[in-house]
Amino acid sequence: MTVIESTRVRLKQRIADVLAEDLIAVREELSRQFRSPSMFVRDVAEHVGRFQGKQIRPILLLLSSRISGIAGGHRRQAAMLAAVVEMIHAATLVHDDVIDDADLRRHVSTVHRRWNTETSVLFGDYLFSRAFHLAATTGDAEACRLIGRATNRTCEGELNQIGARLEQSLSERDYFRVVYGKTAQLFAVSCRLGARVGGASEALQSQLSQFGSRLGIAFQIADDVLDLTETAESTGKDSANDLANQRMTLPVLRALRLASADDREKIRGLLFSADPSDQQVLRESGLLQQGIESARQSCERFAERAVRCLRSFPDSEERLLLELVATYSAHRSE
Repeated sequence: MTVIESTRVRLKQRIADVLAEDLIAVREELSRQFRSPSMFVRDVAEHVGRFQGKQIRPILLLLSSRISGIAGGHRRQAAMLAAVVEMIHAATLVHDDVIDDADLRRHVSTVHRRWNTETSVLFGDYLFSRAFHLAATTGDAEACRLIGRATNRTCEGELNQIGARLEQSLSERDYFRVVYGKTAQLFAVSCRLGARVGGASEALQSQLSQFGSRLGIAFQIADDVLDLTETAESTGKDSANDLANQRMTLPVLRALRLASADDREKIRGLLFSADPSDQQVLRESGLLQQGIESARQSCERFAERAVRCLRSFPDSEERLLLELVATYSAHRSE
C-alpha cells in the first residue's frame, strides 16, 4: 500500500469515527429521497447510488457544522442539507457523463451508457428537483437561496467550459473561471451551509466558504492531473477524457506555456487534431510532464491557502480533519 493510499484509508476511518451517526442520517435521507413507486426510477436511482464515492461535500458540510458549534437539535437539518448537496452533485455527474460521452463512473457504467441519453437528462433533472424540494422542507429560506445561487453558478461554469472549448481558449483566466463555477461553488456552499446551521457568525461563515472554494479548486486541479496520469482502473472513470474532449485543463495550459516554440506547436497540433488517437499520442509523448508538475504545485498552493482559512477556529478534531481533507485532496491518487 502506498503512502497516499495509506493516508486515504486512515483519513476515511477517522472521518467515519467522528461523523458516524451523522453520515448514517445522511444515507437514510438519501434513501428516502430515492424511493419511488416506479420500478424504473428505483432502478436508475439504485444505479446512481453506486456513484457515491468520497461524499466529500456532505462531509465538508457536517464538519463545518461541528466546527461552528452545532447544537443537537440542528443535526437533523444538517443531515438534510448534506443530502441536498450530494443530490445536486449526483445530478451534475449524470449530466456531465452525457456531455463527456463517458462510459464509466466509479467503476460502473454511466446512466446514458447503461440506458440512454434521455434517461440521463431526465434523471439528472429529477435529482435537481428532489434536492430543491428537500431544501425547502427545512424552512430555511436563506439556505435555499444559497443553494440556488451555487447551483446557478455551477451550471454557468459548465457552460463556460463548453464556450472555452468551442473558442479553443488557451487562457488560464478562462480555466479558473470555469473551475470556480463548476467545482468550487458546491464545495463553498457545503461549508457555508454547515457553518450556518452550526450557528457561526457571518464572518466565520465567509471564512469556511472561502476554505471550501479554495479546496474545490485544488480538488479540480488534482482531477485534471489524474485524468492524464492514472488509468480507468485506478480512478473508476474514463482516463484522458479531458484530452478526448479537447478540454483545456491546467496541466495542458501549463505545458503550452512552458514548452519550447517547436514543442508548443506539436502540442497544439495533437490537441486540436481531427484524429482522436492523436490525444493519446500526446498523453504518451512526455510533452505534458512539465505542465503536470506545474499544475500539481498550484494544486498544493490552493490546498495550503484553504487551510489558512481555518486559523480563526479553535483547535479541535473537526478542524484537524478539515485540514487533512484539504492536504489529502492535493495529493490523492483517485
